Amino acid sequence: MGLVAAEIERRGIPAVALAMERGVEAPRVAYAPFPYNFPVGGPGDKERHREVVVAALEVLERAGEPGEHDLPFDWR
Repeated sequence: MGLVAAEIERRGIPAVALAMERGVEAPRVAYAPFPYNFPVGGPGDKERHREVVVAALEVLERAGEPGEHDLPFDWR
């Protein structure tokens, strides 16, 4: 995931990687504190899935510089 995001960035296109653990090597990382295998929330929770994806994409708008950005979610 990080290698793909880095290559996309090298080609001049901003990218964000969604991660559930710290220390992911990618230009921009949206950190969601969820368990493994649930990167956007629990199974069947379509509303939460959409919220997480939209929040990750918003990182591209507000984060001009690469880095790790916490998403405002907790596991429910």
